[in-house]
Amino acid sequence: MKRNLVRVFISHASSDKPFAERVAVALRNSAISPWIDKEEVLVGDDVLEKLGEGLRTMDLLVFIVSKKALGSRWVDRELKFAARREIEERQILILPFIIDSTSSSELPWYLQHLRAERVAADKYGVAAILQSVTARVSRRVVRTDRLSHRRRTVTKDPTVDKIIANVGLGEWKRATAAALRVLKETDAAGRNQTFEALLQYQDLPEDDKMFWPSLHTIEMCADLAPDLMSRLTLSQMAKDPNFSVRSSAASICMNWAQFAPDRVPIDILLNLSVHDEDWYVQAPANAALKSMAGAVPGVLEIFYSRLRSSDAEERAHAAACILDIAENEPNLLDRDDLKQASAKLKSLGDREALDRVRRSLAKVKSKRTLNRYKYGL
Repeated sequence: MKRNLVRVFISHASSDKPFAERVAVALRNSAISPWIDKEEVLVGDDVLEKLGEGLRTMDLLVFIVSKKALGSRWVDRELKFAARREIEERQILILPFIIDSTSSSELPWYLQHLRAERVAADKYGVAAILQSVTARVSRRVVRTDRLSHRRRTVTKDPTVDKIIANVGLGEWKRATAAALRVLKETDAAGRNQTFEALLQYQDLPEDDKMFWPSLHTIEMCADLAPDLMSRLTLSQMAKDPNFSVRSSAASICMNWAQFAPDRVPIDILLNLSVHDEDWYVQAPANAALKSMAGAVPGVLEIFYSRLRSSDAEERAHAAACILDIAENEPNLLDRDDLKQASAKLKSLGDREALDRVRRSLAKVKSKRTLNRYKYGL
């Protein structure tokens, strides 16, 4: 993806158009192509067709959030189309920026996983949006360049092709059936040449019809027969320049965390769970960490250490993870730890993260007594 080809759709309410136009000018001056209805939809044009073209071809959508925007039918349609593309392509496309008193909790449910940045509707807000978009574009360009240089030529295996042929995107039942057929090829020593051949399909381009069926089947093989997935293979997947492959590695860890937490490599999750990873990578990685917090109390220190970060986004992300634990398993958290985190965030002047930690503290009834061992010394 070349930077001068990056297209950013600006979704906004008509009352926020002056600010949206200033954002469009700033993006254009930074060699990013903005899509804004005033410029793209001319008199006599089919409005829906033009909007559809802009939404189909965009690389990112900047959502200028206001109470008017949340009440707009046009904005609602734009966001739902973009959200569907996010699910299909397994990558974050929507970047929300709040310009009025709207609370992040008022965002549509399908945007609740995103961190909405609050900006002023002035030149400083324009600069903040430009910085966020540029950072997101830069990460994608780097990853795309790495991907184009890393991919190996894959020699397809007829047996694998036959097994995964009927698996479509998101068809997990068929992927399970395909995985069971792969597992039948395992010999008495635990070797499976069909699975080894299947692993090579990760290097296929994403537009190859066998790419997604192979990833789905690999994930189900890992679920059904964890011993088949070596640590080296999982580590390689976690470092893959293609975020879809990294997402599969994170999903495998998330599933293992439910029934085999001892198999989950914490060092791999440390890299997959960082706040600036693609959401489809860090979300399952953080879900794995949160699931393991009960069995492996030391995991909580990962989130507390990130609360002490110099990066505000990392602190906000960690605070959101802790709040999620507080809402689901408050007994895992210690009031003293939360109080210390609150004091640190207060000294940093971080209102957003502090609010989440205080909400977590309100859900934790007492100091936690840690006793891992019921018997022995």
